[in-house]
Amino acid sequence: MIQTKIPIQEYLSSEKNPPVYRLKAKPNFSPIDVNLQFIIEEGWSNADRLRFHTEMKPEKSKNHPMAALLINLEPHLLIRRYDREEASFLSIHIALDGEVDILSNDRDFAQRYLHGLFLECPPAFHSSEELQVSEEWIDDPHIRAMFLGLLHGALGWDPSHQIPPAIQVSLKEAEKALSIANYRSCVVMCRRTIEALLKFAFTRLLGRAPVDSQGRTLKLYSIIEQFRRQQPPPPIPIHLLHVLDSIRVIGNVPGAHAVEIEGYKFSKLDAEFALASVQYFIEQYFSKIDKEVSEYYTLAIDSNEEISNH
Repeated sequence: MIQTKIPIQEYLSSEKNPPVYRLKAKPNFSPIDVNLQFIIEEGWSNADRLRFHTEMKPEKSKNHPMAALLINLEPHLLIRRYDREEASFLSIHIALDGEVDILSNDRDFAQRYLHGLFLECPPAFHSSEELQVSEEWIDDPHIRAMFLGLLHGALGWDPSHQIPPAIQVSLKEAEKALSIANYRSCVVMCRRTIEALLKFAFTRLLGRAPVDSQGRTLKLYSIIEQFRRQQPPPPIPIHLLHVLDSIRVIGNVPGAHAVEIEGYKFSKLDAEFALASVQYFIEQYFSKIDKEVSEYYTLAIDSNEEISNH
């Protein structure tokens, strides 16, 4: 059976060194057109890049941990694409001689982008028969180092990686609960996630602790109401506060509070709705509301031995 995809989390684990899918294509035509309409239709985010790399100057980067890799790169066009929903990542390196070199964790994703970007598009409508193609899952440490550097650069722009660790734990528990059909737990953890995130946002956006005049921590309902009462426009848009309140309500009874409703049973749709709403709010919060929250990655790489993340 041909391996098609490796989970991104395996590349982030210090205990695993999975191979990287490599697709190389040499066109027998010139020029090479890049189908920008395909990029638009597939989606584009802050994590993605379309850039031209000029020749590196060794003396300027000799102390950088990736210098040994970077200084040997020839000028090239780079396309970096991270699809969070599909959990797929790729980098496309187009050399001056026209060779296309794609690294990815997902074979089908790489194949789709090769065809979508360079084939069957105007004005020439080239076909796959006009390419010399080779593919393999490769264990080379230099290739893995380059792939990890690009992957971490993309993940640094992913809102899910900007969530404070304590909040991330609740979100992961919600996702796990849904995966094992524990729908009540999923909904409760979704409610807990938004409560923790709103307390975090309260301090950052309103400049004070989420407590009342007696110094008692505000309940989730009161926190949402405090945001609603802010002078227009509120720091969190009203439509997003409605989304949060819906999670609060569905998580209250018979979820977070020990009050049962006779005959009521949490369904898969309840859990999927709550989790999708939380994920939507998180994406909106970190990409549009609180853009200053970010996480940066530094890679220390010995290309002949191990790749570690600090």
